[in-house]
Amino acid sequence: MPTFEKGIHDNPTRQAWLKKIAALQKLSDATKAIQDFRVANTSPFRTSNELDLDYLWIESKLEQKVAVLKAQQLSTTDLLYKATTGEDPAQVEKHWVDRINAAKTKYEAEKIHVEFRQLYKPPVLPVNVFLRTDATLGSRLMELRNDNYYGTSLEDLRKERGVKVVHLGNGKAAA
Repeated sequence: MPTFEKGIHDNPTRQAWLKKIAALQKLSDATKAIQDFRVANTSPFRTSNELDLDYLWIESKLEQKVAVLKAQQLSTTDLLYKATTGEDPAQVEKHWVDRINAAKTKYEAEKIHVEFRQLYKPPVLPVNVFLRTDATLGSRLMELRNDNYYGTSLEDLRKERGVKVVHLGNGKAAA
């Protein structure tokens, strides 16, 4: 099991995750683990805030595990031309580009872009395909955002996003 020097960053949460990660021996299991982890613990759309202090460190350890298993379990050709999910990267790219092109609003496009990143950020998808797809998705998102984005008032932006403003005891607002 990988370890790290004892110190300020050592904690039971990280130690527990190191054990879970060490138990992953199949690329398909490690891929599912990193995808599930990213969906649950990263982005504004995450389903849990439980790991806010440790999620980036844990994600990096999961990425390392997927990368090692990928190098061990895929052929040289598959390293360049196959996602760790077993999918054809060209088909993955087409699917996500088609989805974002069908998006009608910037908020729908944001969710699509974030979901793509959570599911396919390397080492899941080969880097060259990931970067090209991410750039295409980001460009489409910017096209949708740029439609009068700066002409929208702060109050309207908060309403559109469902932001709840909390007023603290000193009378200052925090969003």
